[in-house]
Amino acid sequence: MSTTAAPAWFHLFLDVPREGWEEAVEFWSAATGWALSAPRGEDGQFLTLVPQEGDAWLKMQAVEDAAPRIHLDLDAVDRETAVRRAADLGASPAWTYEDVPVMRSPGGLLFCHTSVERSGLRFARSEPERVLDQVCIDIPRVRWEQEVAFWAEITSRTPEPAATPEFVRLADPDPHGGLRILLQRLEDEDGEVRAHPDLAVAHRATETCRHEALGAETVGVFEWWTVMRAPYGQVYCLTDRDPVTGRVA
Repeated sequence: MSTTAAPAWFHLFLDVPREGWEEAVEFWSAATGWALSAPRGEDGQFLTLVPQEGDAWLKMQAVEDAAPRIHLDLDAVDRETAVRRAADLGASPAWTYEDVPVMRSPGGLLFCHTSVERSGLRFARSEPERVLDQVCIDIPRVRWEQEVAFWAEITSRTPEPAATPEFVRLADPDPHGGLRILLQRLEDEDGEVRAHPDLAVAHRATETCRHEALGAETVGVFEWWTVMRAPYGQVYCLTDRDPVTGRVA
C-alpha cells in the first residue's frame, strides 16, 4: 500500500442512540477520566473525549434508529487512493456523510475514510491505572480468514498471536502509533462482523466495581477480561493488559 494511503491515525467512534446520548456522554467521561470537547456537527451529534496526554482518538456520535455500536475512522493523507484500495480488498460502500466515504468491511463492519488533519500525532501511553486503548473486532468463524487478511492489509499492520488462540493482534511497530487493534474469532459460525472497545486496567476487580457504581452491568468474567454493558447498552471489556504496554501481565 502507498504510504500516503495507509492510515496515519485511527479514531474509535462510540455510536450512541440519540435517546441515550446524555447518559452515554456522562458515563464515558467518568469511566475514562477524560474531558469532553464542545459538541460539533449540525445537531451537536459529535464530540471528542480528550486524554490526559497526547492526541485524541476516542470520539462519540449520536445516531438515529440504531443500536449501540462502534466504527473506525481511518485517517490517510491520500484518501482517494485509500478508498480505492479498500474496495480492491473487498470493502463495499455504505453511504457518504458530507464528503466522508463510509464503507463496510467484507464482513459488514462500518468504517470511514477521513483525511489527516495534521502530522506528528502521538498516542501517549502514560495512564497507569486505566486507558481505553483498543478496539476488538468480533468475527464469526466463516469470515475469520477474510477479515484478518482485510484488516491487516488496510491498516498496514502485521498479524501476530495474542494471549489465546482465538485472538490475533495487529501489531503496530510504533509504540506511540495509535489505537491497538485485536481480532477475535467467535464461536458463532456466521453473522455480521461487529466490534467493541477494550480498556486496559491495572486492577480489574476494583475497576469493575467502579464501573458498576457508574451504572454499568457485569455480563461475564473470564480469565483475563470482564465483559461489561454500559448503562445505555454498549458492550465493552475490562482487560488485564498493562495500561502502558498494552500487554497481558
